[in-house]
Formats: sequence, C-alpha cells, structure tokens
Amino acid sequence: MLATIVISLAALPATLIIWSLITLNTNLNKARAIGLPILVRYVTPTNPLWMVFGSNLVRLARRFGLATEHFDRFYLFGWDANERYRVHADFGDTFTLVSPGGNWIYISDPKTAWDVLRRPRDFGHNVEQIAVLNVYGKNLSTTEGHEWQKHRKVTAATFTERNNELVWQASLTQGNGMLDYWLHRAPRPIRSVADDCKTLTLNVLAAALFTKPYPFEGQEEMKKRHARSVDQSDDSHQYRDSFSKILRGIIPIAIFGGEALRNSSWIPTSMKEVGEAVESFRSYVLNMIEEERDNIQKNVSARKDLVSCLVRASMAQQNDGRDMTITEQDIISNTFSWLREEIRHYCEDDDYNKWSYATWTKLKRCQAVVMETLRLCHPLGSSSKLTKDACTLTVGANTYTIPPHYNVQVNFCALHTNTTVWGNTAMAWDPKRFIDIGEVKGTHEIEAEQFHVFADVCPGKRFSQVELSAVLAILFRNQQLEPVPETGESATESRQRAQRISLDIQMTLLNEMYQPERLGLKWVKVDGDR
Repeated sequence: MLATIVISLAALPATLIIWSLITLNTNLNKARAIGLPILVRYVTPTNPLWMVFGSNLVRLARRFGLATEHFDRFYLFGWDANERYRVHADFGDTFTLVSPGGNWIYISDPKTAWDVLRRPRDFGHNVEQIAVLNVYGKNLSTTEGHEWQKHRKVTAATFTERNNELVWQASLTQGNGMLDYWLHRAPRPIRSVADDCKTLTLNVLAAALFTKPYPFEGQEEMKKRHARSVDQSDDSHQYRDSFSKILRGIIPIAIFGGEALRNSSWIPTSMKEVGEAVESFRSYVLNMIEEERDNIQKNVSARKDLVSCLVRASMAQQNDGRDMTITEQDIISNTFSWLREEIRHYCEDDDYNKWSYATWTKLKRCQAVVMETLRLCHPLGSSSKLTKDACTLTVGANTYTIPPHYNVQVNFCALHTNTTVWGNTAMAWDPKRFIDIGEVKGTHEIEAEQFHVFADVCPGKRFSQVELSAVLAILFRNQQLEPVPETGESATESRQRAQRISLDIQMTLLNEMYQPERLGLKWVKVDGDR
C-alpha cells in the first residue's frame, strides 16, 4: 500500500510534464496555422498555483542570478505590464503567446486594437479570465450581452453629478488628512505612500458608497490600532479592514472561494482572515442596503451615496416589471511647478472647503498628470477578449483568420508605449502630452484609438477623475515630493532609482508597484507668490 502511494506521488510530476509537452505541441501547431509571430511560455499564465507563487520564484531567481532572460521577462504575474512595448519590439505588434493551457494573441497596434474593441460580436468579453472579480457574484466587469446591459443600466444611473460632488468634498478632506499625516505624524523617511493612498481610496469610497465619513488613518496608526482590541461599536474596521484584506487576497479568493477559506481546517490563519473578511464585508453592505430600502419605503431617505442610488435604481427597475433588475449580490460586487501654478490659480483660498466642485474641470494639468501616469502604468494591463466564432483580424497589410474561442489581449501597456505612436520618448513621463496644442507648444492631441485608460462606457470615469484631481490639488498646492537619497547616493541617482521602482510592476488584483516602500520620500514646503 505504501509503495503504491509513493510510486503514484512520484509519477505525478512526470505525468504533468508529459501532459504539458503534448498540449504545448498541439497549441503550437494551432498558432502556426494562424501565421502570427510566436512567443512560447512553458507555464500557462492563468495557472492558479503560478499566479500565487510564480512571481516570488522569478524574483528569487533574479536575486541569486539564476534567471534566464526568457524566464525573467515573461513569467512574472503581470509580465506584460513590465515589458510594455519591448516584447512587441522583439516579436511584432501582434503575436501569439503559446502555452500548455492555451494560446493568447497580444495586440499593440492601435488600428488593430481599435478594430477588436469595436467588434464585440466577434470579440466578446473573456468572462472566464476575469472571473477573479466575481467575489460576490457577476458584475458589470464580468458579464456581456443582456446581462451586461442589466448591470450597465443600473450602475450608470448611480454615478450622478450629485454623487460626484460628494466625491470631490470627500477627496479634499481625505487628501488633507493624508498630507497632514505625512507632514507631522509619519515616520521619516516616508515609506507608506502606497498603503496610505489605498486607505484614502477606501475612505473616499466609504463616503461615496455609504455616506460614511471616516477620518484618515496613517499606516503606522493603523498598525497600532490593530495591536489593540477592536472596538466593535466602530464599524470602520468592518468596512476598511475587511475590504483591504479582500483586495490583498483576491487570488486565493478566486481559487478557493471565500467560504472555503473561512471554514477549511487546513487553510493558514492569514487566509482564514481573508475568508472572514469576505463575509464581514458582505454583512456590512447588506445591512446598508436593507436600511436604505426601509428608508425609501418610508420616504425619509435623502442620501446621495452610490448604495442608495443603486437601491433606488434597482427598485425602479423592479417596478417596471422588466428583467433588468439587480440583486443584492449584484449591488455588492458592483512636472511640479507647472502643476502647482494651475492649482494655485484655481484653488486660491487656503480653506479647501471653499473650493467649489466645478473647480475640478479647470484642473487640466492635474488631469494630464493622471493620464500620463496611467499611460505608463496602466492598472488593468490589457483587455481580455474571446472570439465567439472564427473571424478575421487585420494587422497592417495582412489579414489573419482567428479560430473560435481564442484568447485575444488588447495590450494597453504596450499600446501606450508603442514608439511608432509615442515616439522615442515613449518611456519618459511627460504630462504635457495631454495638454491641448493650443495651450502648450510642442504637444499633440491624443487620438482615441491610441489611448485606452477609461472605457467609453465606464460609469465610474468621472468619479475617478474628480477624486484624483482633488487629491493632487491638495497635495501639491504648497508642497513638492522628493526621493530621499540612500547612503552615498546623489540626488540625481535617487530620482533615477525612484523611476525604476515606479515602473517595476507586479499584478495582484490590478497592476501595482512592487514593494514601493523601497523608496523613502519627503515632502518639502514651497513658498512664493501665487
């Protein structure tokens, strides 16, 4: 019996290797039949175990000098975000990535990408690949067709100007709180910028979603609070802490599910806490939904947050008698001086509470900073499509036939750094690219097919623009941010290191900077006339 078990366990790796070689050869022949250039990867990008542990193995191999160039470039989770256009410069503006578990066509040519995005009947959402977002069920990002229209109709009704005014005020308040923490209470040098910005985002969401005005809490302050017993009368821990754990544990949630993480005896304690966070956040939102339904029925609700709008929109659809309603599950799931000159011009008063909501539309340079940053570091990386039937794809002067059920990736990270489109300075951070040619000389207008940060139908586009414009205005009105040199490092070298760290990307739920705490930062007050 023991011998049988040992032999069986020993045979598993050999069986997996043989299966991988057979399927890889089959997929390689399929890719050759299409005729596009080919990049071979020996581990499937969507392999769950590799998604969890693979990036750590790649970085460990780098540290000890064991990584080949191929392994180092193409095996990180989120490798395409790090490669940007470089992989296409080597393999072509459109190529096929071949792996044992399937093939993916990657596109960085603007005309080809635009063609794919404008043909949803041929290239539908790859709902299986983005199912990681189905923490609480299907939502706007993971559906298509009639079901997508149902989600789109209701969610679009919630993102109103009235709610965006709330976002503006909440963003100013949170930005001021975060800056105060960095200036007066945070350890020096500041290494918590990434985590603190996540806290700000969660607090703005709390205001916009639930009308919950939580005060800003810095990373070190949060650690101290966690060391004490949690005050159950303060529901901020249920919202912020549980949501943070969900975002950090999104891959294990997608693989095992929240209930399995919470209840399985073999799951580590840290993962059990992620599973508990899924249930805690569900309970929090369900209570908010039920409370608002009662208030609406009693005609006593005057809230303007997103949950209230979602509940109202859902109830309105139910009254229409059409199959367009959403359930409770659906609701849950659903340069410095250049910049400062503009901020001080439109935000003259020292009291940010006096800055009107209309101000955000005038902060063109703040918006340009956002767009240029997203160009170089796209949070999503690519748009996952799946061919429904066999269809054609035109690349330059050639037309290729793509088989049915084929993965197609519009590679935003490569498209936005394509040197044919953006020139030799494609990897340089220059927000002036996004300022109209009439205002700043030497720049050009960005054509729609060349730049894809916010989808045309993204209901939260203005929400994001308002939030980011407000926070930038607060942070940079009277301050500028500088990297702190390490021992023996010049100011120029520290800025170069800051750029390298900012462009080093690894995917979790979205593309994020890898270990941003490697860079110490400081805020410097800027004086001078306005």
